Amino acid sequence: MVPLMRLAPLALLLPLVACATPREACLRAAGSELATLDRLIVETQATLERGYALRRAPYSATVLDFCVGGGRSAWGGGLGLRYCPDIETGFREVPVAIDPAAERRKLAELQTRRAAEARRAAAAAQACPA
Repeated sequence: MVPLMRLAPLALLLPLVACATPREACLRAAGSELATLDRLIVETQATLERGYALRRAPYSATVLDFCVGGGRSAWGGGLGLRYCPDIETGFREVPVAIDPAAERRKLAELQTRRAAEARRAAAAAQACPA
């Protein structure tokens, strides 16, 4: 179950999504593929400059934290501090070897696709309502 406090900011942003004019929505739709290609081109260029790729890999680690209760206290009661293990999960970027020739071919293909997509996006933007 998702806490209500986490949903509150999303509920506040929902009316803002509806504020886009039809022209803005049309322009965003026309340029979305172009933006994706631009992001992939920048990522591929960075990979070539570094000489290796970065991939997201999941990890988990046991961390110790303090918990209240269930321990012994100086006062003789059952309330106190103790260590509790907790599992931390997430993603980290790990270096991965690349084939530079394949990355250059990929970059050339992305740039070719971007040129074609730029023409299509310009035509689609012209067709958007004023």
